[in-house]
Amino acid sequence: MAKFPVVYICVVVGAVLSFAYVNLMSNMNNASKWHSFFEKKPAIRQFNSSSLGSAFDKWIVVTTIFSPTDDVKFLAKIPGWKVVVVADRKTPRHWSSPNCIFLDLETQQQLGFESVALLPTGSYARKTIGYLYAIARGAKVIYETDDDNRPLDLLRNFILQPQTSGIMFDGEHLFNPYRHFGQPTLWPRGYPLNAIGDNVSYNYILQTWKSPSIQQGLVNGDPDMDAIFRLTRKKTLTMLNVTFDMRAPPGVVPAGVFSPFNSQNTLFLYDALWALLIPTTTTFRVCDIWRGYWAQRLLWEMGGTLGFLPPNAFQKRNSHSYLDDAVQEKDLYFETTRLLLFLKQWNCHPKATFFTCVLTLSQDMANNNFWKQADVLLTETWLRDLKMVGYREPERVQAKYQNGSFCPPKGYSDRQTVVEFWPVEQKLPIAHTTKDTYDSKWNHVRSISSFCSETSLKLPKYALHQTSSTYSNILLIIVFNFAHYENVKLLEIIYSMHFPQRLYCGPGLSNFRDVTRPLKTHVTFIEVDIGKGYFGYACMMKAMSMNYHVDGYLHVADDTLMNVWNLNSLPVDRIWVSSLLELLRTSGKSTNWVWRNSEFGKKAYLSSMSEFKQVDKSRYNAFKQTLNANTKLSDGFYHQPSDIVYIPTRLKEHFIFINRIFVRHRLFLEMAFPTFIAGVEYINKLVFLKGKYLWYDGSRKYAEKRFNKDVHFLHPVKIKQVLNATNGVKFFCEIYLPLTLPGVKI
Repeated sequence: MAKFPVVYICVVVGAVLSFAYVNLMSNMNNASKWHSFFEKKPAIRQFNSSSLGSAFDKWIVVTTIFSPTDDVKFLAKIPGWKVVVVADRKTPRHWSSPNCIFLDLETQQQLGFESVALLPTGSYARKTIGYLYAIARGAKVIYETDDDNRPLDLLRNFILQPQTSGIMFDGEHLFNPYRHFGQPTLWPRGYPLNAIGDNVSYNYILQTWKSPSIQQGLVNGDPDMDAIFRLTRKKTLTMLNVTFDMRAPPGVVPAGVFSPFNSQNTLFLYDALWALLIPTTTTFRVCDIWRGYWAQRLLWEMGGTLGFLPPNAFQKRNSHSYLDDAVQEKDLYFETTRLLLFLKQWNCHPKATFFTCVLTLSQDMANNNFWKQADVLLTETWLRDLKMVGYREPERVQAKYQNGSFCPPKGYSDRQTVVEFWPVEQKLPIAHTTKDTYDSKWNHVRSISSFCSETSLKLPKYALHQTSSTYSNILLIIVFNFAHYENVKLLEIIYSMHFPQRLYCGPGLSNFRDVTRPLKTHVTFIEVDIGKGYFGYACMMKAMSMNYHVDGYLHVADDTLMNVWNLNSLPVDRIWVSSLLELLRTSGKSTNWVWRNSEFGKKAYLSSMSEFKQVDKSRYNAFKQTLNANTKLSDGFYHQPSDIVYIPTRLKEHFIFINRIFVRHRLFLEMAFPTFIAGVEYINKLVFLKGKYLWYDGSRKYAEKRFNKDVHFLHPVKIKQVLNATNGVKFFCEIYLPLTLPGVKI
């Protein structure tokens, strides 16, 4: 190891300390300067918002240089939203379209916003005028987009309520939203190039959060990627048709982690409307990305987060010179890493107001040559304009990000569920290929062949040319009472083709990883203590809380063998149950079923109902009315085997609410599921599955002899026990697994 003179080391250390001191003093001086600026309280210009027309809560802001596009006309027809279109010098002078408010250059000058004078023509930043106009007209939510984007969900999937449950990324430094939604080899414009090959975390935390203040929906088709991607992974004259996992749950980015987001399909809640400002001194291809990183760092000061949602829009791009784009994106390639390091190390004075922090960071970014002084002046005038139109400045929270660690503010729940989340991988865009590497049917065939390599398996050729039945609109939840994760290998062979959206749930994430990593099995897992299976319904409750975009949730015990080929005729908007409901009573004569009289039975049910009534009397009354109608009793409730249950998404909110109460009072699984079902749906509307139960007559040792291909399920099937039996492997390889292929009849 090389040795350096003590004098040299002292000089270096001294220089570093001096640099840190200068930066600290600069920060403090800037904070003091901007604090004094606000303390002076300059005379507020008179602004009469009534002159702009009636107020409206939800606004869409675009700028354009073209005549009204089909996409802008589509935006104007979305119920409940107002559209404002900001003109530039190339915009047709007499631009007009129904249901759109058009701000031509003359009108922009007459609005009374100080910022207008600092926004050059020919600049994407002129959208700023539209933001101010919408805020002045009472905007509580602003959706920003471009004139070639079309939201496919009518903006219904953005999160507008104050709180939401979901998964927050639990990795470090960077979050790639394209990976989160099934494209691990893609990256959004502005993602640090030197980090593309880094190992990434699939760790998340599930709980209830304050809704993300800024939300971006992903875009299918030709999403926002940099010129390097388009020059190397796309045919020159071919339109991209990228798809993302539309069923995956939203991903929330916490303080301390960065992710690029653009201005093309992005929603800002009221507490983040200050973050809409677009800088003017960067290039067009840099401005919204730099704005996004600037905003993220400031979100940490107000306890806000950034969220990414499944694809809800489609974009087509005209072919143009990607080399020209690359020139404009130069700072994204070579300055992003330096910017993120600067932002991680940046701190705002503890006593500064939030807007003081906004100005201080803007000035410090200019001092470090990320943009120019003109953008600092623009930030000043922008904040003055916000105050003038009555926008409420956010309060700073006690959360601090210092020395590489994030300390969450008070109010963050400590009841967390650990999740390892893996999306469904999508087809990769590659410049030159003739091979489809993502055919789930062929992967399924290969898995069966490998598992059955020592048997006389013969797969019929006709099965390989038929369309397979998949249930991509259903989340399959496989629940383990105990950590028998060695069964995952076979369960994946059985279900992976038919259920792209799968989730395993049970105790011990580390045990699950130890078993599945050698299998190269990438599948989502939720770590939940379900008390040896007594509270297995908590798995469905947690899975629902992740907010997958599916039509329903199918709970299956790991020892339940489903005949997947018989499920395609079942209606996804109705409840499926495995047997007739068996009636219990809380008083008088009732069954001697052991669980009724345990601490998890009648006692837990009564205490659950007591809390239910106290928490939400209206919902409780509706629940009891339906339950009493089904039982024809005032004190009746149900039990039934609950190893396979399907709940449609329309009942998700009810299920989460009621079963949280059941879990708290430790109500047994085989009472919780049927009692919930009988309290929200009339029995004549249920779908009863056909199946066979192998209980205590010894037949469970010979599951292969009781198998019936024409029913929906067989339970219990102890996989390890069956595979160790004389004909167990033969049963799976020559009878059951071939039936999972399309068109096979045995």
